[in-house]
Amino acid sequence: MSLETKERIVKLLEEGNPSSMVAKDVGCSQSAVSQIWTKYKQHGMVVKAKCTGRPRKKSKRQDKQLKVICLESRKITTKQMKHKWEEAGVNDMGFQYRKAKRKPALTPKHKRTRAKHRCHGLQTVQIPTQLKTCGRD
Repeated sequence: MSLETKERIVKLLEEGNPSSMVAKDVGCSQSAVSQIWTKYKQHGMVVKAKCTGRPRKKSKRQDKQLKVICLESRKITTKQMKHKWEEAGVNDMGFQYRKAKRKPALTPKHKRTRAKHRCHGLQTVQIPTQLKTCGRD
């Protein structure tokens, strides 16, 4: 909620309006109105809320540049993206990339179970080759 909205809430409450009416007028919940009012009474002024969450690593301008790089080629790898990012003159972004590890070879036990399942899946059913006749010769 913006600072201007909070100041408007406090002004309406100081005029003597009930909190339910103020909440409808501003477009927020009644509990939010009461929280703003109690903080105003504690501090004597409208307090801006502390920003929570993880701090940004890059600016909005850098976000736009990154989006342009990604949309140029949809099949670009992270390594290529990092090189384009550095060519654009932006500081280290914190991109991480790694080569995929080779899969380990199958153990003899795995090979046996795989072969056993393969044999069971390929069994065929024999269909008799004799045809029935209708009785007319």
